[in-house]
Amino acid sequence: MDKKIVLGIDFGSTAVRVLTMDLKSGNVLNSVEQVYKEGLNGVYLSDSNSLLARQSAVDYVSSMKNALQKAKSKNMELGIPMSSVSGIGVDATGSTPLPVTKKIEPLSKLEAFKNNLNAYAWMWKDHTSHKEADLISEVILEKRPQYMDKIGGAYSSEWFWAKILHCRNEDQEVFDAAYTWIELSDYIPAVLAGLTDVDQVKRNICAAGHKALYNEAWGGFPDKEFIRALHPDLTRILKTLPKKTYSNDYNSGTLSKAWADEFGMQEGIPIAMGIMDAHAGAIGSGIKDGSLVKIIGTSTCDLVLGNLDTGNSNIKGVASVATESVLPNYYGIESGQSAVGDILDWFIKEVLKKTRTHKNLTSEAENIKVGASGLIALDWNNGNRCILTDAMLSGLIIGQTLQTKNFEIYRALMESTAFGAKVIIEDMERQGVVINEVVNCGGISHKNPLFMQIYADIINKPMKIAAIDETVALGAALMGAHAAYLSEGINIPYNDLQKKSCKILNKVYQPIPENVKTYQKLYLIYKKLHDAFGLAENKIELYSVMKDLIQIKNQVKS
Repeated sequence: MDKKIVLGIDFGSTAVRVLTMDLKSGNVLNSVEQVYKEGLNGVYLSDSNSLLARQSAVDYVSSMKNALQKAKSKNMELGIPMSSVSGIGVDATGSTPLPVTKKIEPLSKLEAFKNNLNAYAWMWKDHTSHKEADLISEVILEKRPQYMDKIGGAYSSEWFWAKILHCRNEDQEVFDAAYTWIELSDYIPAVLAGLTDVDQVKRNICAAGHKALYNEAWGGFPDKEFIRALHPDLTRILKTLPKKTYSNDYNSGTLSKAWADEFGMQEGIPIAMGIMDAHAGAIGSGIKDGSLVKIIGTSTCDLVLGNLDTGNSNIKGVASVATESVLPNYYGIESGQSAVGDILDWFIKEVLKKTRTHKNLTSEAENIKVGASGLIALDWNNGNRCILTDAMLSGLIIGQTLQTKNFEIYRALMESTAFGAKVIIEDMERQGVVINEVVNCGGISHKNPLFMQIYADIINKPMKIAAIDETVALGAALMGAHAAYLSEGINIPYNDLQKKSCKILNKVYQPIPENVKTYQKLYLIYKKLHDAFGLAENKIELYSVMKDLIQIKNQVKS
């Protein structure tokens, strides 16, 4: 297997990336990107419904072809033909299900539905199904309370069953036309394999376990009685789902002749099981026992491992817990925030109308002493994913005066996301989850030192940074490597593959004691706002909030 390469294909929110890695050494050779062309930055939005976010399956495939062509050119420059590819790994956003025919043809490709966004892929950040998510949570509590132990306390509007049920309630025609629904992370491997029967698709346990209530403890996907209680029509979809799903210790299939011929690869190359993007990012960041990997982008996703034999799989307040969703022999514990980078982009694009940039706002914001702006914000501009699991929450900024500057607000928004991260980490640790280190990845972690220092000071833990900023695509490539070895009858542990490729930067952001002290005071105010607006049972007095902020501001400035 000398002189072989593997590909990691990463479907993010706005673009698809292809990373090429040397199989033997684990060294990254190159990475290319192709942005989606349809919609606004690849996303179809609605002026009448701010909760809607859809994407095109045609755009996914055409963008992947363009990215693969770019990768082919890059590799040819290195003297490496695409015939050297020995394995392919694929990750994608999730839950991003799309309605398809039995032949795995997306409904959006059919003439009858080409202009109907309900027939498109329902992107992970589509929250139109919040009422259906509430219903699912109610039915779980009434009929299958054991399900609740695996989903952190509530079913999310971002997830599989809620979206399908909303389609049934919103658009009967699309619902009836779909033979089934398939996650993007399963659709792409099926496309590469040239499958034409959706019943032949091997679905990944990552998306099924975290988003679709799949758990082997209750026999796989939910039972017929439970699904009927949500809506009798959903039982038709349940019948199309497999009895078993697979971890990334398995391969999903092999590359078809058509795809092999188009890009000069070999027919029959193994394709790894699909996986959700954040979980691939955790693999690419070298996740291990005691690590919390924080993937920071438009939103954030936090991943922690739990020992399959001794770990607790019933963690409240997280997004979900699923068996072997990240690495074999471990639970994958997932948490995160619905908007982080998106909040900063919103402020620049919508409020400041692009008159300022991230770079110059950050430059001014880093000169402010902690607490000196007198501002505090809630990071709920796209709802709260964890620990409240509530799409019907919104952002908030308190403490503004006639002297408040735009860069002060920008910093307060940064701080709000760090406070939100601290709530999540504290809640997991309270339940016995061991977090010895925080490893960060994603563009912000590499580009914005102020952001990372704020996180270190607020969370009060050292912030480590994954050396490569394409950890998600790297994780997919490592899965491609595992698939390549597996096809040769060699089952190499992921930890051994990670040791070759996953590096940490020498730069570690350490908490600054003086900042930590002030942020602890501000965190008490954040938590008061968090509980007051987010928890129905808490009747918290907010009279002191503005006065406390002014007092902290005056103390810092004096």
